[in-house]
Amino acid sequence: MFAQLTDPATTDTAFHDLCANAILNELYSAMRYHPATIEVERIVSTMPEIYPVGGRKPKKDTPWGQKVLIDRHINLGSGADDIRWAFSDHETILGLGLDQVMNVPVILGEQVVGTMNYLRPHQPFSLQEQAIAQLLAACLAARLA
Repeated sequence: MFAQLTDPATTDTAFHDLCANAILNELYSAMRYHPATIEVERIVSTMPEIYPVGGRKPKKDTPWGQKVLIDRHINLGSGADDIRWAFSDHETILGLGLDQVMNVPVILGEQVVGTMNYLRPHQPFSLQEQAIAQLLAACLAARLA
């Protein structure tokens, strides 16, 4: 799988399909980070009818933005309170039955260039899944450069 992820001939669609299928989830998305406006812009979504490509989320002056985009830490959330803390669209997310989240900063050099996001119901993300997601994010970094 990692050979395909690092192969420049792998299409963006195939790349994100691999990422989406590597970790159990019901919603996978990848976002490009716009540091000038502190926004993230969706570049792929497994639920495009609800979360369309091109959609932007402002993250300026938010605890999530500080944690993931500035401090470069994975955000793990488990339960409705964590979803509410992280997302202004928490009602939509919770309405889909999704209450577990893993947001992984995509880092190129010292700069965050995007995020990879996995959501699912009930089952918290494991340490192994976090490690896999960090490897996937490293592969995505080169594509967002």
